[in-house]
Amino acid sequence: MDVTSLSPAMDATGQSDALLREQYMSLRRQIPLMYLLMSINVAFLAIVASRTVPAAISLGLPSLLLLLVAVRAGVWLVRRQRTVSVKDMRKHLRGTLLAATVLSLLFGCWGLLLFGEVDPVRSSSIALYTFVGSIACCYCLQALPEAARLVLLFGAAPVTIRLLLSGDWYLVGTGLTFLLVAAVILRTLATNRSAFSELLRSRSEMSALVAALQQSQEHYRFSVDLNPQIPWISDPDGHICELSPRWTMLTGLSISESLGTGWTRAVHPDDLPQVLERWTRALQGGPSAVVDLRYRLRLAHGAYRWVRARSYPRVDAQGRIVKWYGNLEDIDEQVAAESALKESEERYRLASRATNDLIWDWSHATDKIEWADGVERVLGYTEGLRNTPNWWVELVHPEDRPEMDAMCNRVIDGTDDSWSHECRFRTADGSYVHLLSRGYVVRDGRGRPKRSVGALLDITQEKRAEEDLRRAAYHDPLTGLPNRARFAEQLGQALAAARQGDRRVGVVVIDVDNFKAINDSMGHAAGDTVLRSVGARIAAELPPGAMAARLGGDEFALVLPDVGPEGCADRVAQLLDAVSRPVGIDEGVVEIGISAGAAIWPVDGADAEAVLKSADLALYAAKADGAGKLESFRPEMRAAVELRKGMLRDARAALADDRVIPFYQPKIALGSGEVVGFEALLRWHHPERGLQPPQAIQAAFEDSALSTLLTDRMLDRVLADIAAWSSAGQPIGRIAINGSPADFRRGDFAERMLGRLHRLGLPSALLELEVTETVFLGQVADTVERALSTLRAEGVTIALDDFGTGYASLTHLQQFPVDVLKIDRAFVSRLDSDNSADIAIVHGIIDIARRMDVRTVAEGVENPAQLERLRELGCDIAQGYLFGRALSAQRVASFLEGWPHLKQDVGGWDAQPGLPHAPDRARGGR
Repeated sequence: MDVTSLSPAMDATGQSDALLREQYMSLRRQIPLMYLLMSINVAFLAIVASRTVPAAISLGLPSLLLLLVAVRAGVWLVRRQRTVSVKDMRKHLRGTLLAATVLSLLFGCWGLLLFGEVDPVRSSSIALYTFVGSIACCYCLQALPEAARLVLLFGAAPVTIRLLLSGDWYLVGTGLTFLLVAAVILRTLATNRSAFSELLRSRSEMSALVAALQQSQEHYRFSVDLNPQIPWISDPDGHICELSPRWTMLTGLSISESLGTGWTRAVHPDDLPQVLERWTRALQGGPSAVVDLRYRLRLAHGAYRWVRARSYPRVDAQGRIVKWYGNLEDIDEQVAAESALKESEERYRLASRATNDLIWDWSHATDKIEWADGVERVLGYTEGLRNTPNWWVELVHPEDRPEMDAMCNRVIDGTDDSWSHECRFRTADGSYVHLLSRGYVVRDGRGRPKRSVGALLDITQEKRAEEDLRRAAYHDPLTGLPNRARFAEQLGQALAAARQGDRRVGVVVIDVDNFKAINDSMGHAAGDTVLRSVGARIAAELPPGAMAARLGGDEFALVLPDVGPEGCADRVAQLLDAVSRPVGIDEGVVEIGISAGAAIWPVDGADAEAVLKSADLALYAAKADGAGKLESFRPEMRAAVELRKGMLRDARAALADDRVIPFYQPKIALGSGEVVGFEALLRWHHPERGLQPPQAIQAAFEDSALSTLLTDRMLDRVLADIAAWSSAGQPIGRIAINGSPADFRRGDFAERMLGRLHRLGLPSALLELEVTETVFLGQVADTVERALSTLRAEGVTIALDDFGTGYASLTHLQQFPVDVLKIDRAFVSRLDSDNSADIAIVHGIIDIARRMDVRTVAEGVENPAQLERLRELGCDIAQGYLFGRALSAQRVASFLEGWPHLKQDVGGWDAQPGLPHAPDRARGGR
């Protein structure tokens, strides 16, 4: 049997599930009762039949039947404790149909067996028991008519058929009675089933209606509760009769005290008269009146918020107002936004006046432009101001019109909806101003431009400032020439153009000779004047197409974009001749020397950086060979630069590894032949080449930082050797150490030297400082004088080295404290010849020293003839290879021990042992 027949036909609303559920619930209540009635019926029937029927039939079969009934009853009792799904309900009803068939068939067959076993007198009673039991079960299964009919069929039919076939009119009559009763029962079942179905359907529909009503009520309640608006209803006279609970949440006033006219207590006092007036006018206006107004409402915490009240009347068939329906909407943020917008518009209007913003509105329908205030003030057109786009375009700078036309076309074609561009516009006086135009377009439903709105900003001053900044970024403020950044750009562009045309480009680097000396001696103002003059002269003498720039300091550079096969030497030589004229400063004249280095691309470098570096190398070579020269780059110049770099590396490595040591050359008093001291000469160890002279790191002495470090290292080692000799009781006289101009630039050279002497506990008289004449020049002269005076006051003697070869004058000898003049080896080396000029120079130096009470020391004495000539001229002290080469600190003691025996052979002095002492002539206790 199809389970769908157990319930009414399934419809779209799903009521079959509801009927099935009701059917199942009814059966769950009735089936246990049915099984109880069946058990009672079976038990009584078995007891009655047990007296005359065999036990197997009267007791065995009913026991089996009762067992099955108990099992089924237990199953349904368990189901009453569980929640069953619709799918399980259908499955359980199928099981009920099967169980009804089996149990009723067993019951009917057992009743038929009993009917045949008992005597005729009791057979009618057996039939009656069986029929009544079947009817009882049938009535219990009214909710499941199919099962009820099966129970009546299989439970009562066997006995009824037996009665009809018995041949006994009494039994036949009983059987017919059973048939009539069965027909009535079946009819009743059908009627009850229809009524049951209708009842269930009605109940289901009622449940659905109730659920829908509840859902609608919940929906309305939540809608009202969650709706930010506050709905309300009033009677025709305007008295509030219903109000949303959100009113209480918002205002703090209860619903009861807000009904009628109590709501007015929450309205702002300033707004209440207007609200009541508008409300009264609406009540008097009839069915067509509406209310729409804004006012401030007091909140529960006392603050006020803006709300919007709207109300419409509901009328009956006669046109009379029945109710007023309205709501309150919170518009505080909207009002605040509107206020902010008004303030913003006002501020923008004022700002546009202050910043020359010009607001315009272009109607594409009329092709007219409306201008805001300020257009006449900014553009200057006081009369005849036209408002068409053509008028505007005609006044745009011709070079900017193509971009303007393209922008307009993009707006009309729908490509752009907004824009921002710059253009130049001719004002009424004929000058051009720079304007920044910004705007957007409003389109209609078809995408066609309807209106364009924008603003014009006068950015003329910004453009000028931008141009000034650009010029400042690419030009030197002192000379007005392009700076290094612009030079790099120009050189790159020149090289790019030369690559396309297969041409050569010349690069020249120019340097002002001795500019530092000019700066130091005459001041920075004079130096700036020199640089300006040189820059102006270079710019004036530039060949056509060339560019000049100031790279920094006193360094200039040229770019010659088209150099012929002969190179750029001739052009640059003419330019240097014009630039090298004297410059007048403060009614004086300063001689100007110019050195230059030139390189050619691509011969001397593959790119801008390489060719500029080649020009720098050429300039370095020009300055090394002497001032005022022009050198063209040669490949071997790179080797010279690499040599200098190697010297600097070696010097740094020697300092880092503590490989800088002093060697000592003895100084001999020419009168007595005694050793009066030593000059400390720098030596350094190379890891591969061994002991090296200072010339191997000559570049380091031209570097200020390295030169100072080398001096400090020598000073430390010399003082350590002096301390060791003093501890050993070895008299060594004065030790001379050299000082460079870089040592004095820091301003603390004297303190550094004296501080080391004091830490070691050594007397200052053991030390002599040798300086060259260059330390007296420049702006550090005052520092040098102060340092030398400090050292001399502490007992350190000052020796002026290489006297006669530099810039020193008698004025310097008077201004600076000097104790010793050292005659340069260049003069001494020629004393053994007949060169009277060298003899005269040496004699003059010695005579000057004697008259100024200053000792003289001759350097580079290498043979007895030179020694004898120095004696004749009256020189005080000599040093050189004739007396001995520079010695390591460890060999000084042995030299001093052997010198008394050697001095006879060297210089003819008597071999008399003794300690070193001062020269023969005393010098005022120095």
